[in-house]
Amino acid sequence: MKGRNASRWNDERGIVLIVSMLVMAILSVLGLAFLMTARTEDAIAGNYRNHTAAFYAAEAGLESGVSSLKSLLGGGLPTQAQLDAIVPAPLTDASYTFDTFQIRQIRATPYGGMIDSGPYIGLNAQFTPFEVTASVTGPRGSRAQITQTVQQLQIPLFQFQFFYGKGVDLEMLPSPAAVYTGRIHANSNIYLLENTDLKIDSYMTTSGDIVRGRKEASYRKGNPQIKGADGNYYRLDFDHDDKNISADGSSWDPSDLNYWRSEALARFGGKVQDSAMGVGEIRPPIPDAAYDPANPDVSAHQLIEKSDAGDSAELKDAKINYQAGLIIEDLKAYDQAGNSVNINNCKDAKGKKAVRKETFHDQREMLDVEVTQIDVGALAACGVMPANGILYATAKEGSVNKGEGIRLVNGAELPKQGLTVASENPVYVQGDYNTVNKVPAAVMGDAIYVLSNNWGPNDSDKKGTDDFHKRPGADTTVNAAFMMGPATETDATDHNGFSENLPRFLEDWNNTKFTYNGSMVALWHSKHATGHFHRPDGKYYRNPPVRIWSYDTLFDTNPPPGTPMGIVFRRGQWSGG
Repeated sequence: MKGRNASRWNDERGIVLIVSMLVMAILSVLGLAFLMTARTEDAIAGNYRNHTAAFYAAEAGLESGVSSLKSLLGGGLPTQAQLDAIVPAPLTDASYTFDTFQIRQIRATPYGGMIDSGPYIGLNAQFTPFEVTASVTGPRGSRAQITQTVQQLQIPLFQFQFFYGKGVDLEMLPSPAAVYTGRIHANSNIYLLENTDLKIDSYMTTSGDIVRGRKEASYRKGNPQIKGADGNYYRLDFDHDDKNISADGSSWDPSDLNYWRSEALARFGGKVQDSAMGVGEIRPPIPDAAYDPANPDVSAHQLIEKSDAGDSAELKDAKINYQAGLIIEDLKAYDQAGNSVNINNCKDAKGKKAVRKETFHDQREMLDVEVTQIDVGALAACGVMPANGILYATAKEGSVNKGEGIRLVNGAELPKQGLTVASENPVYVQGDYNTVNKVPAAVMGDAIYVLSNNWGPNDSDKKGTDDFHKRPGADTTVNAAFMMGPATETDATDHNGFSENLPRFLEDWNNTKFTYNGSMVALWHSKHATGHFHRPDGKYYRNPPVRIWSYDTLFDTNPPPGTPMGIVFRRGQWSGG
């Protein structure tokens, strides 16, 4: 009996041992499985962290490349060597490195087209697509690659009724009434007032703010009418800062722009947009090396300045002087290669030299101005007009002096290829211009004055008096784009005369018409024609004309020779992972 009990006890002990060993084995397997799972999850988490870090590093490289490309594109289209020279900013973690970084131009040449979305919808542009790729390798074989397409859009600046550059605020207070038919854009603020009746028929955009009021004063006056997408006019009785202030005096927190954004888009169908809607700058073609963001208007003035030995290759591409097929400098003429061109035998209708010096009194500047007078028709008849349609003129060799200018006369009929005249001096356009067999034309100058058809017959050059009534104007028509600068604004009284006085007048235009078809571009403040809109002695020097101004739709398909291109940088979708 005792032996059987001992045998059973031994059997039970054996079973317990086996069960214990099985349990320990199972626990060991489970523990090992848990350990392997933990190690796997840790590896997965580590790989995920490494991949995420690699992705963010690649994204940082992409952003660095896009930023460098954007700066490079500010001075025109780069070469592949310039693109290859772009390197990403170094990574802070040495365990991650760039194994691919590439920027390439997708198409060899730009292609033309129309912008089909955004605030610049409907504008013509030259598109140049680029592709930026950045890939990063990190620990444990982690790798991430991101590719993004970006586009440089070159927009001809003579597509706008008014285009104002950064640092030159656009103010409107026309009198008599005005209807503006073309697009309006500013890289600074737009200030709108209504004295009699102001109507705007097209798009109005700005990278700044749209304000109903004066820049240098706190008062507001009138609510301009803007044509909506449905073709009907609607009052702009609110703006970026104030809600219906003329109606109920209420206002909202300027930091909350939802009302302005939503109401403006709804009321005008997207035709009125400013910085609150994401409108960006259309930058003039000034290379980074010559661009001063603190004084953008001073930088832009370089476009019309003459060549200089220290000019970079990018600045040479930007300056109109280097593009000119004919250069007139202090009564001498040269072609683009610097060869002398004989203009001495070119005579006007009275037998006088087509290019000569004349002097008259500029009442606004309060001084006698010596102009280099250019008889456009006589030069054309003489066969010396440039084949590429670009003429650059400067009054004297060396530095520019106040009291010097360029005057264009007998320009009713221009060469059939079109004509752009540019100068670092103030330019005076006398009489009808480009009215016979109209061609694409432009005038670019430090400032631009319009002298009526009555200036010559009225013998206005010989009238040194400040009595502008002795210089009665006559109906005059100009068909040309104008690129020029207003005077520097100082305060509420010494303003620049607003957009309606961007072209300057020196006659009694009372009840006479100035008909203008073209595009007005203001990228700088005038450096040499510095007389303010209000003379310091309180005297007036002109009565304003009846302004009949329109955007010339000829420029949509046939812009003037050498039209400057504004630059917009647009990012596309990215791919990768």
